Amino acid sequence: MTNLVFQKSNYFHQLKVFLLTFLATIIPFSLLVIGFKLKTKLPADYLTRDPSAIMSVPFYLGFFSNIGILFWCSCASICLFSYALLRKDIRAKEYSSFFLFSGLLTSLLLIDDFFLIHESVFPDYLHINESIVYASYIALGLLFFIKFKTILKKTELMILLFSLIFFGLSIICDKIFPSIPIAVEDTFKLVGITTWFTYFTRICLKRVNKLLSLSVLDKQSLSR
Repeated sequence: MTNLVFQKSNYFHQLKVFLLTFLATIIPFSLLVIGFKLKTKLPADYLTRDPSAIMSVPFYLGFFSNIGILFWCSCASICLFSYALLRKDIRAKEYSSFFLFSGLLTSLLLIDDFFLIHESVFPDYLHINESIVYASYIALGLLFFIKFKTILKKTELMILLFSLIFFGLSIICDKIFPSIPIAVEDTFKLVGITTWFTYFTRICLKRVNKLLSLSVLDKQSLSR
């Protein structure tokens, strides 16, 4: 009887999670589609279909750009998941804040890159100079280094610095030497993204492994 009650409660909980997920997906999705349709008079499938299918172009269009987006997304997810694991551990409080900031910063860069925020949205639609966006990112970067300088000194900082160098090279190609092929600029950016991913993923793995090791030791000490 107790087992049956538990199963019903568990099923009800799963149903609640599904309904919340369904509503969190369908409500903003529907509002965006309706707003887009009313504002632009364009077909709703402009928001729902894959760009290559809409434009009838080869599937590999923007292949390396999409790879970069996947690395951004993976890095943000890993950092935020590591934060969720470590946030309740007093011994890892400093690192949990580090992972939260890193995950949010990476998410911001992901959204910018995916939706062309600084390249198109700000200058073309909001009439905000692209330089302001770059200045904002520099300010966030300085805040990151100042706030977490103690942790950064303990990490493989050179990997992160290489990432920033390649991002810088990409910006230099874009703003100072526009005659350089765009493929070169995008290659620099992709290397910057993959190096960024490598740096943060390695830290997350080390800290999570340490947490698991400490948990095992705690259990062993309690069982004695």
